[in-house]
Amino acid sequence: MKRITEYMALAAALLSIAACNKAKFMDTTILSFTTKSVLFPEDGGIVKIPVQLYGADECVLTYSVTAVTAKEGENYVVVDRFGKPDNTGVLTVSNVDKAVNDSIRIQIVDLTGIETGNLTIKIALKEAADEKINLGGFNSCICTIIDNDGGLSKLIGSYEGSGVDTKGEEVAFNFDLEEYDPTQDPEAYYTDADCMITNARMLFANGNDMDFQVPIYGYFDKDMSKIHIYGLQPFNAYDFGGDLGVCLVAWGIDQYNNTDDITLTAGDGVLVLDSPIGIWLMNDDSGDVIKARAGTLAEGYKWTKK
Repeated sequence: MKRITEYMALAAALLSIAACNKAKFMDTTILSFTTKSVLFPEDGGIVKIPVQLYGADECVLTYSVTAVTAKEGENYVVVDRFGKPDNTGVLTVSNVDKAVNDSIRIQIVDLTGIETGNLTIKIALKEAADEKINLGGFNSCICTIIDNDGGLSKLIGSYEGSGVDTKGEEVAFNFDLEEYDPTQDPEAYYTDADCMITNARMLFANGNDMDFQVPIYGYFDKDMSKIHIYGLQPFNAYDFGGDLGVCLVAWGIDQYNNTDDITLTAGDGVLVLDSPIGIWLMNDDSGDVIKARAGTLAEGYKWTKK
């Protein structure tokens, strides 16, 4: 039996509405997805992408589902709430009648066992029945069907980075991704790790040139096709002079969530950074995080396999 999974990452779609049938309006209303992208496993069955209505009781919207690298009928089918094919491109949402409150539904064709690579679909909110309704930002979303058959072994290799820091300045960042077996490492700290980044070098526009003197470790989530790098792993130490002196440097998301995993989404020959990160300074003696950064990487930074 196919599983029905509700992906709430797209659920809080805010609606920008000036008028609508059966409506009670607020002064400010927006129609917008709250994310630019979402991932579906290829064995996800029917996935639901809800749209939530704010500022009105009920409304009819139109939307489009466009094949980018996926093929309609071969990799996915748009269906109604009863699981029947639906190419109308019309969605009714209601805050009054919950039986009407619908979702965009995509049935993923399960091709587990067949290597397809990750495939993408674009979903876009177009307009409401009332011409006074306006769309806000993020009114389209790229949906990726994750190929479960790739595996970590296909990602192993050397990568060349291309992208910018959070100020928009170019950053060069190359590294090797290697497999790692903690059972063969008597000093293993991350016992769930299965990969590591080695031979890395970062060159920032501010002149900071950093090498990885030790590996940093992570694991591959094949269901979501993501590499998780454990946060705040020191990879080198530098003398920053002045009051700072010698500090360790480590990857981290921000000064409050430095130990959270850093995630890279794996595609066909590419790795893409999911969230902005900083190169944080740590006290060489205590290991405490100093609220200063030696550089940053912006969300979307991409590494291409050589």
